[in-house]
Amino acid sequence: MRSFASALGPNSLVPLAALILGAFLLAPGHAQPQAAPTTPGIPAFHQLDANGDGRVTLEEVMAYAKQQKELARPFAVKDVDRDGDGILTPEELKAAGIKGFEGMGPISVKELDRNGDGYVSHEDIENYLNTKHREAYARADADRDGHVAPSEFVLFRFK
Repeated sequence: MRSFASALGPNSLVPLAALILGAFLLAPGHAQPQAAPTTPGIPAFHQLDANGDGRVTLEEVMAYAKQQKELARPFAVKDVDRDGDGILTPEELKAAGIKGFEGMGPISVKELDRNGDGYVSHEDIENYLNTKHREAYARADADRDGHVAPSEFVLFRFK
């Protein structure tokens, strides 16, 4: 009596092994690959990868920045910086109903309101978010190839 493997022949073992491994990996209860963890306020990789090619370009990051700018509205610093310390915390921004700065952490009023007039205008918001998104992209593109791969995305931070 011949064994099952010898009946299949030597060229059949590789596909058979692949089939068995595939069945094992897809079996219920087997650990499946998980999506990359996300940081609150930092977009997920797939949110930035608008064209779905598995790489994020600066143009895609800046398109996301534009969406954030559209959420933000101008405001008087005194209405948001309740403690007057010159730092806008995420809690202060949230309490004032200001969106678009999620994931930025504490923001220096001087960095945001560059002309020091006490008012954060559309232009101030645009300049700040463009700068922060460009800086985050530059840090994340570790190999400087002009694209952020999923493996580099862990470096994408606004701070």
